[in-house]
Formats: sequence, structure tokens, C-alpha cells
Amino acid sequence: MDPVTTQAVKHVQGILEMLNLANKRLLLAISGGADSMALAYLVRHAVGPTSCHAVTVDHGFRPQSAFEAHAVGQYMKTLGIRHEIRKLTWKANSANTDQKTAIPLPSLQRMEEVFRQRRYAEINSVCRNHGIGAVLTGHHAGDQAETFLFRFMRQSGIYGLSGMPLQSAWPLVDHTESLEGRSGPVVVRPLLQIGKPTLYHICKTHRIEWHEDGSNQDVRFRRNLLRKAISDADNHTTSPFHAKSLLNVCMAMQRHRDFINHSIAALLTKHAAVHASLGAIEVSAQADKGQLPPWMANAALCERMLARIVSWVNCKDHPPELAHLQQFSRTICRYYTEDSEHASTSAANVTLLAPAGSRGWVLCRQRPRRLEIPLQTEIPLNAAVLWDKRLMVGVRKRSGCHVPDGTTWEIVSLPDAMQQWADCLAQHRHALRKIHRQHIERHHTVQASQPVILVKLATSENPKLVYALGKPVAGSLADTCLDITVSALKNCPTENQEIVFSHTSNVPF
Repeated sequence: MDPVTTQAVKHVQGILEMLNLANKRLLLAISGGADSMALAYLVRHAVGPTSCHAVTVDHGFRPQSAFEAHAVGQYMKTLGIRHEIRKLTWKANSANTDQKTAIPLPSLQRMEEVFRQRRYAEINSVCRNHGIGAVLTGHHAGDQAETFLFRFMRQSGIYGLSGMPLQSAWPLVDHTESLEGRSGPVVVRPLLQIGKPTLYHICKTHRIEWHEDGSNQDVRFRRNLLRKAISDADNHTTSPFHAKSLLNVCMAMQRHRDFINHSIAALLTKHAAVHASLGAIEVSAQADKGQLPPWMANAALCERMLARIVSWVNCKDHPPELAHLQQFSRTICRYYTEDSEHASTSAANVTLLAPAGSRGWVLCRQRPRRLEIPLQTEIPLNAAVLWDKRLMVGVRKRSGCHVPDGTTWEIVSLPDAMQQWADCLAQHRHALRKIHRQHIERHHTVQASQPVILVKLATSENPKLVYALGKPVAGSLADTCLDITVSALKNCPTENQEIVFSHTSNVPF
């Protein structure tokens, strides 16, 4: 093995050891390009083939994609790595397409987004099937430089200009799984400090065949235009588009982001209470007369803290807009400076509720509209589903309790449930009045954002209401035979879900 490859293998091995993944099962996302093929070679020599499983998602968009996916499988076989192909089907592709799994081919504007979403879903499925907790991708230094430039053009701030982290949570994917199932995998990008020329060198030196995707040369896509600018600057170290120069700025932004994240975590730990089962966060409203709360002392940190809370509550794929964060800040400031009695507001699908008695500021999911959240039916017992893209809801049969085989459950939003179950919900609401009026669970907006669960016994045609307003219904199956769990999909916002590089790589760029 030549010195460049040896150094790259040690680099990958060091990252996997740092993340405690060296002895864990790993899924390699292999497209067939030089970067992912080099990734497979490096990981195989860093940790061995037995802990690796590879997957290739064939988008089925190009005529040669099936051949390329098969070629990847052949090379994985020579490395001793198990491999599978997941083929995507599109209704416009062929008359022989399986219409049950096919979806319409997206427009050119949405093509990258739709391809990415379906690819995530397939890879997530492979992880669940094989009990794998980490997905390794071939994103390299050039990709990081592209990301930096792309976000710079969109006038992103520190968080956007920090680029892709070394490790992050897997993108949200709708799914149903066993209650014994694991949480989603993490994404690891071990090649972020290795440049594309080094990966080409590894492939050529070790006679690894790769395939170039012709669509990557299509400059109608902005990313491809940026990629070309960075590639053209490879031999001009003084160029502002040189990848190493861009990465130096990117890593400086990462250090700033890391400092901000630690500061926000400290503020949240001291001033906020996370109600994971409600998907809501309560922030202290205590402040000296005529003063703002301590957590608002630094405007920049306050803005980032609110952004973290809003992102946790609404579970959107993108961060909240600055205008929405400013709306929340202004509402809070008016409460203290103008003695405003109407200090509630909604933005970014999140509602800010004013303090009441001992209760602080509450940020929860905005009251859903009718038919906004799809009905989910025929869910088996001992399974969990992702509801409203933010809450994991599970129903489990208690040990020793008899529930007829074939019993299923369904989940619906409160506004939709009111159309058929208004009387039952009114009785349930009356029974919950014993809870202190100022408690967060009693607020009608918080209750409206909670799921309503119905159980349909195999011996009955009509489902029974068992859970609503954040609590089991008294006297129902949830009281006697079932355990219902509701928890936020995202980890506690005080935790940092992203890991950045803490050292400078010695791998040749």
C-alpha cells in the first residue's frame, strides 16, 4: 500500500475510533463514483470487511444505472463486503413498473430533493433490517467546499457556513417500527478532510473502477457550477475558490458554532424545562422588575436559543426564518417593557404562550388545522409510528393482559377527532380538570397539539377512544391493558447532535 493510501486508511480508522464506531456495524452508502468506491476501500482496510454492509440506491433515471449498481456489487464482493441494491421506480419509466411502489417522476426543479428523500428512505430501511446504527458516506473536502460556497451565496450565517458536520443525526423519515426497535442511525462523513484528487489517486493506484455520473456535469444545477469553479482552482492555490482556502474558513465557522452550541446548552439547562411527551418547552419567565429574563441578556445567544427551541418543537428540515425568531423576541420584550396582556404569538408552526402564575413561557406546536395531519390507521399493537413528523407514538399490550389477536389502533389529530368524538372528548376534558389550571398540560393549545389514539378490537367494528389531550382516557383499554408512549422524535435540545473535527488532518489534500 502506497504512503498516501496508508495515511488515508489511518485517518479513517482514527475517526471511527474517535466516534466509538470501529467495532460497530457500519453501512456504506456506495454510488459507484470515485469518492464512495475509495470510501469502501479505506473502510475495509481500516476496520475489516465483516462489520461492513454496503448499499447502492439505483435511482433508475439513467439507462446505465443498473449496470453501474451491479458493477459496484462485484467490487464489494472482491472486498468481502456484503452488498445490496435498492432500485427506485418511477411511473414514467416503464409500462412494467410496479405501480404500488412507483411515484411520478419529479420536475427538474424538485428532482434533487425527491431523489434525496427517497434515497434516505431506502438507506434507513436497510439500517432497520440489519440493525445498523451508522451510515458512512463519501462526502469529501470538495463537497464541503461546495456546501460552503452554496450557503455563502444564500447569505447564510455561522451555522450555514459551518458546512457539513463529521457526524449528525439521520434525516427524518416517516416510518412505523417495532417498539423494540432502535433509534435512527447517525450519518458519518469520514472523508471531509480528504480532497477529491487524493480519492482519484487511491482509485487509480489500486485499480478500482468507478463511474462518473454525467448529470454532475450539467451546469443547469447550481451545485455543479460551483463544483466546476472549485475543480478549476485545484492548481491555483491563491484562487479564492481553492478548496483548502474555503475549508479553512469553514472550520473556523465550525469552532464558532461549537462555542455557541455549548453556550446555548448551558442556557437551556439553567432556564428551560423540556416536556418530551408533549413536544413542548417551558422557559423561565422570572425577571427583575423592568428587566428582561437573564437568558435574553445577550441578543445573539437569545436568537440562537429560540432557534434551537423552535427547531426542536416543529421538527422541520430547515431552520426557522430570522423574521419568525424576531417575532417571538419582540413579543417577549413587549410583555416586560409594555406590560402587554396579549403576549402570545405563532410563527414557524410554533405557538408562544404567555406566562401564567408559576408557569413560564411555553413554546409548543401550533394548533393543527382540520385535515392538516394525515390519519394513520390499522397500526398493529407493539408498534410505534412517527406522527406529525415530530412525535413517536407507541402502543404496547401489557404483560398478562388479554387483548384479542388482530387488534389495531389508529391515530388522528384533535380537530379531526372532534368531528366524531366530541362528546367523549368533552367528558375526558372534564375528568382532567383536577390537574392544576396553570400546569402546562392543561393549556388548550398544548392539548390540541397532542395525538388522539383510538383502538379497534378484532371483535368490534367501531374503534374506542383511549388517549387524548396528553392523557389516557379513564376506564379505557389504555387504563387497564395498554401502555401508550408519546415522546419527541428529536433528542433533548440541550444535547449537541453534531460532531465537528477537533483536529487538523495530516492527509495529503
